[in-house]
Amino acid sequence: MRRIGMTLSLAVMGLGGCVAERAEPIEPTELGVTINESAEETSSKDMPVTTDKEVFGSMIEDVPKGTVRLVDAVTSQYTLQYKDGTSERPARDGVFYETVIDDLGLIAIQLPNRDDSFGVFNYSRDKEWALHGIQNFTIPEAAEKVHHGLDLPEEELFVDNFEMNQLERPVEMWTLYDETQCITILVTDASSVADGELIERRDVSNERYRLNQPEGNGLFYLDQGKLIVVTGNVPEEVLLNLSDSLPEVWSADFPIK
Repeated sequence: MRRIGMTLSLAVMGLGGCVAERAEPIEPTELGVTINESAEETSSKDMPVTTDKEVFGSMIEDVPKGTVRLVDAVTSQYTLQYKDGTSERPARDGVFYETVIDDLGLIAIQLPNRDDSFGVFNYSRDKEWALHGIQNFTIPEAAEKVHHGLDLPEEELFVDNFEMNQLERPVEMWTLYDETQCITILVTDASSVADGELIERRDVSNERYRLNQPEGNGLFYLDQGKLIVVTGNVPEEVLLNLSDSLPEVWSADFPIK
């Protein structure tokens, strides 16, 4: 299991277009990409960093046509720009999980500016992959873990919520994470029948379907017209127990009890 890092704070990064020269980062809404930003802030003098390079912004390019893997999409289109004029892209070996279901894609990957920084990228696909939203994380010293009330080995985790209501198929997701694990719960309309392998288990009343993914583990199930996806860099049994402990999707306290 890949280790995330002992100190996390949310990296606030601007988005830029495909530019040849260094320019001020533009607002994410100009590109139609939503960036999730944390309410927690810490002073830079209190923030241990693993690089001497200070982030200036970020640049998003088009995904090359014919790209199949999400890891190829994110590593070819997302670039961090540093104030010293250099730039860097996420590495292929930094993936925590890579999940594709129907026309949706989720990938969590370590970001290059800090050992304790990672991002969750939300994609959809018609003929080609299109990026819609980014959750950027580090673990700030000032942040507090949440008692989530779910069946997980850890009673408290950092939790972050993210909504993208502007999409034709709206998505809401929650990422639960700590120093060693990253788990995302995604909810959207069950507009099509998702492909997946039925997971054989003693309790046949709670049908769960396994996702075949190159990194991490993932499963999904349907609840009252909604598709619920649970994925992360943890064993499948952990995801099964978590999914069974989730409230009904229309419950006011879904997914955190």
